[in-house]
Amino acid sequence: MESIAQGVAQRVIELVVEALDVNALIARIDLNFVVSRVDLNGVLHRVDLNEVIDQVDLNEVLDRVDLNEVLDRVDVDRLLARMDINKLVAQVDINEIAGRIDIEALVKNTDLGAVMMSSSTNLATEAVDLGRSHTVTMDDTLARWASRLRRNQVGRAGPPELLKAQEE
Repeated sequence: MESIAQGVAQRVIELVVEALDVNALIARIDLNFVVSRVDLNGVLHRVDLNEVIDQVDLNEVLDRVDLNEVLDRVDVDRLLARMDINKLVAQVDINEIAGRIDIEALVKNTDLGAVMMSSSTNLATEAVDLGRSHTVTMDDTLARWASRLRRNQVGRAGPPELLKAQEE
């Protein structure tokens, strides 16, 4: 008799489960009430975070991150204030950087003729100015010698004095 009762109970349960509208049942459940009865701290103490992290694909997580949005939040001034610039510069290999420079392209893109012309013009102008300065100095020196030889105490000969304008 007991086995018959078990068979009947099992069949009744199957019929009830088949007839049951699970979505309607879930809609009637107050989830806030159910969650309020759960001891979340107890659940979290049972969770092995290392095991959870091991199951996370970090590359997939990073693919979802908008780096521009992250960088917009970075305070660059504060970041630079924390950096040791001298230590950073000490790690720079200047020879390797210089080795990367394409000298031919640099000369090709630079108007080297204009640079040389400008440099030559400046050099010629300075040479002419220097020659004029030395000529004036030599002229003064020769004038003093000539004056001494003539025993003339008059200063350097120069252009005639300008006549004073007559007053009206």
